[in-house]
Amino acid sequence: MAEREPGRLTWLGIRSAPARAGEVALEMDCRPDMADEGRIHRGFLALLAQSALEAAIEAGKPERPTASGFDLQCNFIGVARPGERLRSVARVIHSGRRTALAECTINGPGGHLIGTATATFQPLEAVH
Repeated sequence: MAEREPGRLTWLGIRSAPARAGEVALEMDCRPDMADEGRIHRGFLALLAQSALEAAIEAGKPERPTASGFDLQCNFIGVARPGERLRSVARVIHSGRRTALAECTINGPGGHLIGTATATFQPLEAVH
């Protein structure tokens, strides 16, 4: 899939990363100001996941206008800490006329699983 440069997210350090065919990857370097009691706030993790999921949907349907997400489910298994680089890899698992579904993982150093996420999207032309 084509890489998406998340320009609006560069202030957070989120950037495109190489990925396998059919996947989109984004990375984020965790900063101390993202932490609460030494752990990266899960809102930042959800933002990383949502950004990768949106990028996967957009890369999978370049002929369609942007899709609108209406459901995001995050499951956080591990803890991220300041100074770590996180990698979120997303893939589309369903793409129909009215909805699309994508899933992703967020991994930390050494491939340690931080979390998983799924999101459901609706093409903008289907939104009334």
